[in-house]
Amino acid sequence: MAQNLPLKFSMGKKTKKIKQKVISYIAISLLNFIKKIPLPLSRKIAIFFAFLSYYLYPRIRKDGLKHIEYAFGDTLTKYEKKKILWNATKNMFLVAFEFPYLPDLAENKYNNIASYKGVEYIEEYLKNKQGALFISAHLGNWEMMASLMCSDGYPVAEIVREFDEPDLNKFIDDIRTKAKIKTIPKDRSANEIVNLIKEGWFVGLLIDQSPRDNGAPVEFFGKPCWATIGPAYLYARTKAPVHPVCMLRNNDGTLLLEILPPSYNG
Repeated sequence: MAQNLPLKFSMGKKTKKIKQKVISYIAISLLNFIKKIPLPLSRKIAIFFAFLSYYLYPRIRKDGLKHIEYAFGDTLTKYEKKKILWNATKNMFLVAFEFPYLPDLAENKYNNIASYKGVEYIEEYLKNKQGALFISAHLGNWEMMASLMCSDGYPVAEIVREFDEPDLNKFIDDIRTKAKIKTIPKDRSANEIVNLIKEGWFVGLLIDQSPRDNGAPVEFFGKPCWATIGPAYLYARTKAPVHPVCMLRNNDGTLLLEILPPSYNG
């Protein structure tokens, strides 16, 4: 029996790779198709798929409502909780369906698509060639933030988690690169990130996911959870200002990138 274990493990890895390859092929084909149609139509299709997924895939509602219930408890009505979940589901599909358009949008400086608020906080950094750390979450179109700023000449790099499947990872990274974004793989040397900040770059990091390693216990919505120590580590190494930023959707379909005052400023 012991002799069969390596074979079973090997078959499992092979099946996983095949599954990743199939999912990668479907994702790349879909994204290639999406970018051939107008953005307004793509957004309508995204909402349609969000509707189908929300009502035909029970896990979205089951797990989503469980987490919203855990966060808000009795402070919201059942209707309000369902509304939050539906808007979150819809936004996820909108982000995916907007993603292939980033290079073209960046080329046109996101004209009539996205705008800024709070850039006055970073103008002085540009004059002094001082770097900063931007921390954000998966809100609005988080993929658009760095591209919007890079398209206007701001030196922004973003830390990204690479996809396990090489073809999909290359495809996604190519879109980000064509959208004028400098990407930094999450597992790359921290010294490279520190050097970029010291050279005057603005480095973006999404911090709303539970860290796999090196987490710190904190409270969120009054509940205990784990938070990444990345921003604190980079601040300790660079003393660079740490700015919360967010990219929110307006009712008219445009997006607003808001840069908030620094949480820490050495």
